[in-house]
Amino acid sequence: MRKCWLLAGGMIAATGLGLAGCVAPTPEPAPAPVPIPAPAPSPPPVVPAPTGWMDQPLTPGDWHYVADANATRALFGPARSDARFTVACERTNRQIKLWRPFVGQAAATSMTITTTEAVKTVPVTAAGGPMPQVVATLAPYDPILDAMIFSRGRIAIQVAGSETLYLPSWSEIARVVEDCR
Repeated sequence: MRKCWLLAGGMIAATGLGLAGCVAPTPEPAPAPVPIPAPAPSPPPVVPAPTGWMDQPLTPGDWHYVADANATRALFGPARSDARFTVACERTNRQIKLWRPFVGQAAATSMTITTTEAVKTVPVTAAGGPMPQVVATLAPYDPILDAMIFSRGRIAIQVAGSETLYLPSWSEIARVVEDCR
């Protein structure tokens, strides 16, 4: 009987092995998907150049108050250099003078002052000296002076033939104007 069991067990094992050979082979793995290249990054947006005078960068420099026996002045410009713009009170004749160095080709005839509340064009005269300048003369109560004092952060000074100055509206201007009032 033992032989019978051995023979039966061998046949069962052979049948199992035979059936195992009939199983389909495992499928090959699917090929990896081809990576899709990432789109090229878009260029950074182009920032348009400022168009309004309030958007222009401020002219480099600071205001400095200077007083002597005849006049008080608010001088604007870089440290240790000539002033690029001056607001002066001449005490003897109670006039406010706006001085701007000018090295243009033709003689300038006017200066335009732009503030957040007003724009005014004033006549200028040429002033000689080692540094040519143009000078506008104003009465101490001229409304453009108050507009310059109370302008929101900046004022613009334009003289044809030279670059526009974008100046901060600081207290030195008010101090000089008050000296003449």
